[in-house]
Amino acid sequence: MDAVEQDVRFEWADFYQAFASQLLTWRNRREELVAGIHRIAAEIGSMSHLQDKPANGVPHPLKDICPFTTMGLFNRSLTVTNRRNIAASLAKLIGVREKVPESFDGIPLLNNQKSWFFGYEKSRKPEDIDTLWEMFSQAISFADTPNADPADFLFSYDAASNVRNVGWNLTMGLYWLRPWFYPTLDSQSQYYIQKVLNIKIIKKGAKGRCSGHNYQTVALALKKAFTQPNYPVHSFPELSLAAWNIDLQQSNDEVERLTWKAYLLNKIKVLCLRKDSPFFSLRELKEAYLDEIKADYPNNNTIESSISYYLQKLRDDDELEFQTPGNYEYLNFDKGELQSITEETVEENVPAEIPHKPYAISNLIDEGCFLEEEKIQFILQRLQAKKNLILQGPPGTGKTWLARRLAYCLMGEETSKRISAVQFHPTLSYEDFIRGWRPNNEGRLALVDGPFLHAIDKAVNDPTTKYVIIIEEINRGNPAQIFGETLTLMEADKRTPNEALELSYRSDMDEKTYIPENLYIIGTMNIADRSLALLDLALRRRFAFIDLKPEFNDAWKKWVNQRFNVSLETLALIESKLTALNEKLSRDAALGPQFCIGHSYVTPPAGLKIDDGMAWYEQVVETEICPLLAEYWFDAPEKVLDARKGLLNI
Repeated sequence: MDAVEQDVRFEWADFYQAFASQLLTWRNRREELVAGIHRIAAEIGSMSHLQDKPANGVPHPLKDICPFTTMGLFNRSLTVTNRRNIAASLAKLIGVREKVPESFDGIPLLNNQKSWFFGYEKSRKPEDIDTLWEMFSQAISFADTPNADPADFLFSYDAASNVRNVGWNLTMGLYWLRPWFYPTLDSQSQYYIQKVLNIKIIKKGAKGRCSGHNYQTVALALKKAFTQPNYPVHSFPELSLAAWNIDLQQSNDEVERLTWKAYLLNKIKVLCLRKDSPFFSLRELKEAYLDEIKADYPNNNTIESSISYYLQKLRDDDELEFQTPGNYEYLNFDKGELQSITEETVEENVPAEIPHKPYAISNLIDEGCFLEEEKIQFILQRLQAKKNLILQGPPGTGKTWLARRLAYCLMGEETSKRISAVQFHPTLSYEDFIRGWRPNNEGRLALVDGPFLHAIDKAVNDPTTKYVIIIEEINRGNPAQIFGETLTLMEADKRTPNEALELSYRSDMDEKTYIPENLYIIGTMNIADRSLALLDLALRRRFAFIDLKPEFNDAWKKWVNQRFNVSLETLALIESKLTALNEKLSRDAALGPQFCIGHSYVTPPAGLKIDDGMAWYEQVVETEICPLLAEYWFDAPEKVLDARKGLLNI
């Protein structure tokens, strides 16, 4: 089993892993398992979905169950109290001693109406449930065996993917059983992985989803990315939580997608009810509803293309199954349930809101901030007063990591919904960041607001709530040109409607804009990059600047020691080596203190298992620190060699 991650947000992982391991021992005791589950259902309630449907149509209690569906009993859209009660009862039934978690942050949930990983008796194959038990077994074995051959796991993954009712929920189940090893690819996580992390998900497997090989490729790409100190997330649980916190309201396209998909699904449900069959064709759908859809969406000039596109999306979401070209099966067809559907019914398909956790300075320190509490309080005070703050420091001092968590502290809760993040770069313009002309779907030019105006609008419309925009590498672009006239509006004493100004591009002649006092700006700046220009003095005057330095202190040593089991002796050696190197860099006339090596280089990412602390340190030196030194001393390779010898005791 992987090393236990100490992040308090994910304490549930211990219980889930222990539950999965113990559940596997019940593989050949399924009659006893199912009987126990029915007893729990009778005692607790909230489990009325355990009725199977045979070919003769007379429902009866479920007689067999797979391990994923078993874990799914407490991973559905229920209250936390009900989930804990079900989890506790199941744990007692199968003999799990691990403490039932208090919270379930970062755990994707099944749809209550579709929480089985196999079909009803009338439609499932005799071997389907056995196939899922084998998948469960292979997944645990592969995760728990170092350097294991993935062949058996990949074969089982592909076999399980062909079971009726199995789709992306398979990746959710794998995440439940070993959350540090397997990613979940639920729709929210897919959006985050592809749109935020910019990692492509290949889908060449069964039902248009990932094959086992595709899934492993995504997992490996993410694990590699997690090792980057400034990466947005550093583990699969952190990724899942971030994905569920992402503000889909920032994407008009995403909102339209959810609305269209729910609308089209409702039409399909009514069509199937009328036919008394789950099978329908694209031709039938168009004949029944094309004119109505055109009337409902008068501004959409590509209705037929939209229908085809969202049929594919519904297939990806396990609502439909492709039969032959132009022919589909509605997988959730249930005549009894569909009787209540009318033409006016519209189902919401938006993910459920999850409550946000309170966040304070103590949380920031627990997560690995090595600044003293008084220093953090000072930074937050400056941010409150100045409204605009820049974190500057050498590489590896955790500027981006700290910026987001300072935003959490400022807002008082851990949520990304009120945070906007932008990275400046040399080609970014005022038109990109504030507002500019862009071609629309009709081939005409239209004014499009950039991320800064979006953040301003949200803050203006919610004046009692704090919002934050984070600008990474603010000096990599041309800030004065990018901000334009809004530069004047940034000053703390000009954040009122009375100070509003006309923008270069206005949606109407009377429009004026101001930055509200509840919108805060946090920038990060790498002052060691020779290619970057100094900030414009007018911009500099509007920001408070905080210098971050390498923190190889007792707090750093204690945190790494307790969470990654690296000995204090090893950490003391690392401290002495890097402190000596940083003194040399600071004294170098061509470099200086801004070129020091930050503590992030030797602060392991969450979820990393370290068996040998010195071996891990040496790998960091060879693959991360020495390449950076080679860039610093590009004209003095002998200095790089000497530094390497000092770091590695050669």
